[in-house]
Amino acid sequence: MYKFFSGSFVHVHFVKKQRELEPSQQPIELKKLSDTRWSCQYHSLWAVQKTLPAIIASLNDIKAQPNPRRSTDARSLLALIDAEFILHLVLFEDLFRTAKFMSETLQSPELLLETATDLAHSVITGLKEKRTEDSWRAIWSKAEALCTKVGVAKPPQLPQQKRQSQQPHHLQDYVVEAPVQTEHPCMSSLDKLRTSSFYPVIDRLVNEMTRRFSTEAGAVLMGTSALNPENATFLEKESLEPMAQLYGIKKDDLLAEVHQMRRLLERKKEQGETLSSTLEFLSMLKPYKDSFEDIYKLLRIAVTLPVTSASCERSFSCMRRVKTYLRNRMANPRLSNLACLDVLDRMDIQPLMKRFIDNTPERKSTFGVFK
Repeated sequence: MYKFFSGSFVHVHFVKKQRELEPSQQPIELKKLSDTRWSCQYHSLWAVQKTLPAIIASLNDIKAQPNPRRSTDARSLLALIDAEFILHLVLFEDLFRTAKFMSETLQSPELLLETATDLAHSVITGLKEKRTEDSWRAIWSKAEALCTKVGVAKPPQLPQQKRQSQQPHHLQDYVVEAPVQTEHPCMSSLDKLRTSSFYPVIDRLVNEMTRRFSTEAGAVLMGTSALNPENATFLEKESLEPMAQLYGIKKDDLLAEVHQMRRLLERKKEQGETLSSTLEFLSMLKPYKDSFEDIYKLLRIAVTLPVTSASCERSFSCMRRVKTYLRNRMANPRLSNLACLDVLDRMDIQPLMKRFIDNTPERKSTFGVFK
């Protein structure tokens, strides 16, 4: 549908039809589906749902035009837009709306692992609460209203007439006291949609999110939070033990190191040194890594565990901005240097400049004293 309406002629007709049907509203553009980002999928579903009257009206106009290819495509799309399509459109839009805020929050570069776990469990609870008859009736009522608005026939809600079963021929001369065939309950079309679409979709979402945010992952997340100096559970034994056990660290050795680490941090605090992040904690502990081998190992694991792949994806976006079609002959060293400059543009480079200049006397004489 997106590919069909992205054509120049069809797109102009689609925008014109929206203005005819909703003169006071701004025209809405259809969004391309994304295989990975839930927020993009939600916006795609929302755009189709809001513009469905204009979509059907545009397809009806285009199918009567002399262009055979365009007319055939319009007829094919119209044949796919039935009551079942509208029900699934409303269903997925409602479910992805529940998970949308989590998808958007996971894009934040300052997001903590513990916060991501809390968000995941909140979404899982919200999805489980939707697995009720009341939620199903609300979704069906919304889909029914949309069917009426766009002129699509609704599926029958009455049970279908079941053909009367007959006695098998080889048992006609006998008295049969037990059923010889499996009796299936007579289900309406509405019941079939509920059992084949509504419940399986919710169960699949809940199972996938529960699997990705499992108990083992929760133990690691609690441990990483306990290694953050700003966290309330900093260096708590109960929070560190599950993570240590998962990575093969002995409990007694870890407890001994935690006890000595608290004393070291108190001495550093008396000297005026404070820690505000896990990375600073790791840098401070680097000279003592042989004495605190287990804590140093957990710290390295904590700083290398990403919450999402959003940071990696930003580097690809940076490469796309740097290596354009006019720079297609750029070699890898230059591309890497320009990408680093693009990243550093959003960082405070004053400390790096001062460290670079103060490193050697020659740089001081060349660049002067940096303040």
